[in-house]
Amino acid sequence: MKTITSVAIAALMLAACGQEAAKTDAATASANSASGAVILQAQPDLAGGVEAAPRLVGDSAAITAINADLARIDGAVLANSCEGGGGIERGVSQPMTGPGYVSFWIAEGYYCEGNAHPSNDQTALTYDLATGQRVDWAAAAPGLRLVRGDTTDMPATYEPPFSSSVLTTWYSRKMLASTDTERLADCGDVWTEESMAETSFKLWLDAQESGVTVMPEFAHVVQGCADSVTMTVEEMQANGVSPAIIQAVTAAHGAGNWAPKDEAEPAA
Repeated sequence: MKTITSVAIAALMLAACGQEAAKTDAATASANSASGAVILQAQPDLAGGVEAAPRLVGDSAAITAINADLARIDGAVLANSCEGGGGIERGVSQPMTGPGYVSFWIAEGYYCEGNAHPSNDQTALTYDLATGQRVDWAAAAPGLRLVRGDTTDMPATYEPPFSSSVLTTWYSRKMLASTDTERLADCGDVWTEESMAETSFKLWLDAQESGVTVMPEFAHVVQGCADSVTMTVEEMQANGVSPAIIQAVTAAHGAGNWAPKDEAEPAA
């Protein structure tokens, strides 16, 4: 009779686990390849409650460039924390994970001692997977006539917002057409074209919403009115958004290429 020692059993179990993990990784890679999605690898938190951006798996020149940019952005976080003491929170999501483009939404909150209010900041980044560069929305959506924000004395990691009379008009009309009477009562005055004349916007690709999502930058006192709105395919086409971007985000929506996914509601 053949005897198998506990060491041998442990080795067999580890080998089996390794084979299962390899099968799972292969299945995930296969599914991602079929949907055009990138593979993301989570990184350790930068500090307690301070999430790091994940990195893309791969060694192409474009992926290497994207990962290097994300590393620079992560590296600047703690350096920008409160000088006189306080705390920082940070969360990162991926509104689109391919094909063609990957986007990151980074939300940070600073609670600095001596300040009357906490400081909140959101960064929207969309990368072209063919070039490894951030999407230049002024070039990608010429019909919006976007003007890039000033980057003087800003770090290389800074992603400036855009101003645009076309975008201001579009956003104002979309928001004022809301059927939410309570929301209109609270924010209607903020959403008029006159009130938004000097407003800048963030733009990013959003697979879940299937389009280019737009969010205004409002002053702290009315920041609660800064709702995001997504352009439909027809609106993207009307504003000259690149056909490649429209095709990619439509495909990403169909494939469910965004993370994290909303958790299912528990059964009643």
